[in-house]
Amino acid sequence: MDNFTINSKTLGKSLTFSRPGSWYVYVDLNGHSGTLGQQICTGGDFGGGTITAAHCSQDQFNRLCRNWYRAYLKWAPRAQNFSY
Repeated sequence: MDNFTINSKTLGKSLTFSRPGSWYVYVDLNGHSGTLGQQICTGGDFGGGTITAAHCSQDQFNRLCRNWYRAYLKWAPRAQNFSY
């Protein structure tokens, strides 16, 4: 299992990304790691086009996680304005 952690000053907590298998990537935002975390998708979202990390090196996996995190910081404030 590949792991990558970002210590976010903006969110005030650490985000741990994991790839328990060879395809899907999950992020621990609420204390749930691995497949119990939230599966990441394009645009910093949790729904829609699933981001896969098949055949990625650790460096590529880390870059994929950082790119998703940057998109999440742009997406998250807008998402709070929606009523689900």
